[in-house]
Amino acid sequence: MSRNPYFFFFAFLLIITFIFSLSNSARTQSLNFTGSVKDELSGAGLKDIHLFVPNTTFQTFTDSLGRFSFPSIPPGRWELVIIGNGFETIQETIELVKNKSNNQDFILSLKQSIFPLGLNLSEKKREKLVLEFSESFLAESRSANNIRLLNPQALIFSEKDNSKQIQVDAQEYLIFVNDQTGFLFTLYLLEPYLIETPVSKDKIHLAFLDLINDNPELFADRTAERERIFINSPEFILRQMLSGEITSTNLSKPINVAFSTFPGEFVLSFPRPYSVEGKGKISYTGDELVLRSEGSVVFEDQLILDGGYSETHPLDQLPSNLNAEKVLRLANIEKSAQVLQEKVFFQTDRRHYLKGETLFFKANMIYANPLLSPELSKVLHIEILNTTGYQEYHQVFQIKAGKAMGSIYLPVDLNQENYFIKAYTTWSLNYGNPTFLPIQIHDPSLKPVHALPEQKSKGVSIFSDKQNYGSDEVVNLNIMVKDANGRPIASDLAIRVLDMNEAMPIESIDSINEEFVLNPVPDTTDYKNFKYPLENRFSLEGEIKNQENKPIDGDVTALINGLENIEKYKVEKDGIFGIPNLSFEGDFEIAIQAKSKDGLPVRNISLKIQDYQSSETIPSFEFPKLSDTKVAPLTAMEIQENMEQGEILLDEFVVDEEKSDPVGPMIYGSPDVSVKPEDLPLNGSTSQFIYLLSGQVAGMSVTGNPPSIRFRNGGEPLVMIDGVPINPPSGSMLGGGSTSSRTATEVIAGINVFAIERVEIIKRTVSMLGEGGRNGIISIFMKSGADLEKANQAMMNNFTPFKLSGFPASRKFTDVIGEQKLNPLLRGLKPTLYWNPEVITNTEELSQKIQFKSSISGGPMWVEIKGISADGQPLEGRFVINQE
Repeated sequence: MSRNPYFFFFAFLLIITFIFSLSNSARTQSLNFTGSVKDELSGAGLKDIHLFVPNTTFQTFTDSLGRFSFPSIPPGRWELVIIGNGFETIQETIELVKNKSNNQDFILSLKQSIFPLGLNLSEKKREKLVLEFSESFLAESRSANNIRLLNPQALIFSEKDNSKQIQVDAQEYLIFVNDQTGFLFTLYLLEPYLIETPVSKDKIHLAFLDLINDNPELFADRTAERERIFINSPEFILRQMLSGEITSTNLSKPINVAFSTFPGEFVLSFPRPYSVEGKGKISYTGDELVLRSEGSVVFEDQLILDGGYSETHPLDQLPSNLNAEKVLRLANIEKSAQVLQEKVFFQTDRRHYLKGETLFFKANMIYANPLLSPELSKVLHIEILNTTGYQEYHQVFQIKAGKAMGSIYLPVDLNQENYFIKAYTTWSLNYGNPTFLPIQIHDPSLKPVHALPEQKSKGVSIFSDKQNYGSDEVVNLNIMVKDANGRPIASDLAIRVLDMNEAMPIESIDSINEEFVLNPVPDTTDYKNFKYPLENRFSLEGEIKNQENKPIDGDVTALINGLENIEKYKVEKDGIFGIPNLSFEGDFEIAIQAKSKDGLPVRNISLKIQDYQSSETIPSFEFPKLSDTKVAPLTAMEIQENMEQGEILLDEFVVDEEKSDPVGPMIYGSPDVSVKPEDLPLNGSTSQFIYLLSGQVAGMSVTGNPPSIRFRNGGEPLVMIDGVPINPPSGSMLGGGSTSSRTATEVIAGINVFAIERVEIIKRTVSMLGEGGRNGIISIFMKSGADLEKANQAMMNNFTPFKLSGFPASRKFTDVIGEQKLNPLLRGLKPTLYWNPEVITNTEELSQKIQFKSSISGGPMWVEIKGISADGQPLEGRFVINQE
């Protein structure tokens, strides 16, 4: 089954939204609705089936087994739509109830109707029709200039009843985004749309995805636009009727409000039609209108709108489940230095580590006003400092939904034992709010000597399924979080369990209450004058120097991530330049070309992710003494060998400096595409050359790091240099060449890209080359003589590439522990038995269950739980279990 290419982009956004909803679900009385979707004929689960509640943000897709899950949906009745390519659409009402199993299975049958064939159009004619469709479809939209169609290739054009009228359909969904409101729409046409006609709301299905956090710079404007739309909507009037803000005064009949028999619903009756001056009229079918608390109707076909209310374009509206209360409150917050304050609450899986181990952490943001969190920092800086303040490590991590989680590898060549972690956002530095956490990094032959901290319970308690556990035995713990009255509360927790025979819990510098305290801010403070910027993305800081290693002024040209994104920067006398607003995940590449103010090339260049040196001094802390254990220490040879791990030496590929171009036709005949590298903005980097080449070749994909090259065939292409196959598969092949396991990228990495005269691309199978020609060919022709000398000179005097690491990919604790078991440097030790940075509790469940295995020794275990309640209060529990 074919899949819209934007499905993967859209599914990714849904995953991110699901992660965000975990923290929100702790603050709402929501349910988890699960089930499966199966094929009627085979009974097999169907993947990539779209399930959604129309005109809301509640939506999901089935996985490879046909299973689905709505992670956070309030109880009550909802209209559910289920759509899959090639299957009949299902639309039915579901009822979700608290304290019951909300699981349901659905069966889809194949479509009986045949999808109409589209017109055979030239590229130019199709572009014209796409434009006509967009202008017609958005003609009545107030935000037309801010709405984009992201997948125009999904449009199918045909003539209506063999007339000259053009109608538009889509075999799957259309994806629009409204940059003014910050919503992405998945839109299904229930019947073909006729160009130059108004959009009918009852002829489309619409699902929303909230993107307001994707561009924090636009947050305030988008919030203001959402407020404007809401207060001019019929939902606002209905909400005022429910709350009593609109009464029966001066009406012919009273307004009546009552609870429905269904949870979360109300019934409303009022004189019909109800007129709102300058906006329109509201009416309904039946005896009463069924509403939810925010003013949205349960069954949309009940609502009758007239006047301006009926003229709102579907892509200008808000989702019916929008948190209207939050929108209205946001719009009325006056920004100040006091309400914009933030601070990092930082936790690690423990406080002392072995060299070569991985440290896990979680950071919760503490806000003066949590409503403003989407406008605040999205970048967390973590530094590891020695006791003199020297920075051993710096990395940025992405803050999502007010928290960040990740891991840090601790090298074996760290030559001290006592360190501080400094965690901060640039904005928090304006308030003097960096967080310092003392840690120790030591040889496996050592262990801290420290008194056991006091056990305590601050809103958190635990219950184990047994009193004593043996070696490597399954432990079941129930975590309970309650308020002073014993009622369950919503919270976001991190849980660590330590083997007390291998690890010792160490106190923090401050108590958890002190860690939550925000510094006082004078009323006269103006946040617009703050020294440190508010970061939504990270920045790079570079420096250029002359041959005497002194900073100089000049100009810098940067090629960002090997693509055709060229930026120029002016460098002042201090030699410093910056590259702002980057959001790369994982490794990326920046190539720099620098010139002095006299136009001379500069080769003395440095570049790093920018950190921020604030004036706070490192706090005093008495680190525990380290005592010897029975474990063998690391040897100098082990340390040296570990430092050398990761260095990969590729076979060298040597190109003769003197040769002539091949004579006669190539074995593959005419190429599909021919590219001259001299037309590309090369910087000498292999990855940049490959990405630029893919931009010239339709159907060539480049993914991963290092880049992996594929054509539509799907396998590794053959690379030929001057007609000679370089990386043929194993076995004989026509044309000569020896077997090789090198990838196409590795072959190209051995070439000076400036010395390439042209590249011919053959995407089809070349049968005369046997197995080697199955996946297409990259045929490279090299320069010779004087041209080759110029190419070598260009390699020496052009751009300097820098490989940097952006937001790291998250790693699972269990995966890392599995790897560490095989690492001889760690001597088989496992000090942290369990780490879970995201345990979410709610008001509906008495406890949350976790499970892990006891230590090999079967000795005592330290359980430490810290977190934040839904109303921003600190929570903590520290316990010893399995103690004799």
